[in-house]
Amino acid sequence: MKRRLSANDRDERTGSERARARIGEEGSLHNQDGVSTNCAEDDMAALLSLLACPLCARQVELPVTLLCGHTLCAHHVEQDGQLRLAPCPLPACLALSSSSTSPDIPSTSRVTFIPAPLPPPDAAPAPFASIDLRTDVTSSKVAALVRRHASGNAIAAPSPYASVDSSDAEPEVDASLSTPYVAERPRKRRRRQQPSDESRALLDKELTSELTCEICLLLLYKPLTTPCQHTFCGKCLQRSLDHNTQCPLCRHDLAGYAYHPQQPCNKLVLSILLRVFPDTYAERGRQVEQEERDARLDTPVFVCQLTFPGMPTLLHVFEPRYRLMLRRCLESSTPTFGMVMPPRPTQFGNGNDFGTMLEIRSVKMLADGRSMVETWGTHRFRILERGTLDGYMVARVERIDDYPDTYSGPEDDIPAPLTAPVGASHILTLDPDAPPLFPALPPSPEQPDVLVRICHAFLDQLRQGAAPWVVTRLSHTYGPMPADATNFSFWMAMLLPIDEYEKARLLPIRSARLRLRLVVYWIEQLNSNWWFTNGCVIS
Repeated sequence: MKRRLSANDRDERTGSERARARIGEEGSLHNQDGVSTNCAEDDMAALLSLLACPLCARQVELPVTLLCGHTLCAHHVEQDGQLRLAPCPLPACLALSSSSTSPDIPSTSRVTFIPAPLPPPDAAPAPFASIDLRTDVTSSKVAALVRRHASGNAIAAPSPYASVDSSDAEPEVDASLSTPYVAERPRKRRRRQQPSDESRALLDKELTSELTCEICLLLLYKPLTTPCQHTFCGKCLQRSLDHNTQCPLCRHDLAGYAYHPQQPCNKLVLSILLRVFPDTYAERGRQVEQEERDARLDTPVFVCQLTFPGMPTLLHVFEPRYRLMLRRCLESSTPTFGMVMPPRPTQFGNGNDFGTMLEIRSVKMLADGRSMVETWGTHRFRILERGTLDGYMVARVERIDDYPDTYSGPEDDIPAPLTAPVGASHILTLDPDAPPLFPALPPSPEQPDVLVRICHAFLDQLRQGAAPWVVTRLSHTYGPMPADATNFSFWMAMLLPIDEYEKARLLPIRSARLRLRLVVYWIEQLNSNWWFTNGCVIS
């Protein structure tokens, strides 16, 4: 139920707002060295004013935090004994819009970001819509703690909230609280003595314990409260939801809870943090920003599949580690990442050292957190050093470009001869008895124009074969035929029905002519097989 505010209530509410504005100018409970100081009663009154319900202007009782970040008394938001994510009753509260669900993408970025679609109005309620109305665990404990110290009884018996385990035993709100709560006006009390340094240190210690994130075990930064009324750091909760859609504490399913970086913080908890621990909170923010900045210094590497420069690549991102990598790429000024093939099953060592840099063109988010990413290959690279950051590979890379080539140029970039046959693709295989590749490549001509004509003749041969749809499908997948020899060598290799690891041998070659010679050699090997010249029937 919602009750209409009387004139007295509006006056009290206006006074509370003035007190909040005055708090921002008064400073902190600490000096610049972070050492606690004696505070007069007005400092404790400032803390108490932060605990006022923004709707009724009284001390918040059984606080419940909504998705908008406002913390209200429970009887203001209760509906049939359940918290069904009703809109905030505050007139000035801005509703969450779908446009704010994107990551912190820089304004200069050219990435097209498509957020996940919102559920229709007549859709079934989210799984957490049936949660019995609970009180905000952190806000309840902080409120009880501040009131206890304000009363001068710092070592009083613990409040009913302080003894409750924050994991899954939050006190539920009784249905009888649906009637408006009317608090008694406090009587005049004689002036108390200023709190001692020992009492203030005890308050700071207890507040630090209650305002610690249960995931990172550090001071809360940008605190966010879930529908089950547990509060975590915004980044910590986002990382947790990447791995599991359950609450890290009570394990309640939050599958329908879509976190986004612009989601409002818990305003009550944030105001307490800024009031009591301003220096520590600022240092915490600098630490988080430094961690994110360091994560973008090294090149992220996606170990997935083979791709070449000048070609589109569509990726389905669903693993938690790559969700994090994608968010960090989108938040950077250059939304790019590297792509390398996974090592062979029998290969020892760190894996492949050559890959392709991909530029993110478009990201389409799905309702369950997965995303479809459209990328474009820009250039090749070689891994100089590699490491691991939060589960995904990062590396220090060196860009690879073609050198000016002549017909008599060196051929040292051609890979060493193979002693094993070329492996099978999903469609075709080469002859196991074929001689080693690259013995001297004598049949292949030198001129790039002649090499390109041989490739075109091979494409015509495929089109006239038994399955012309293969070339049509592949040409649509990898884009139109490039005109320049550099990109044509990569494009032609992707169409050949040979093993992907064999195609990857083109990556370190720094000459378009030498790559075309290798492609022509593969074509000659295919033409020398009886099953290919007689036609391959695909059932």
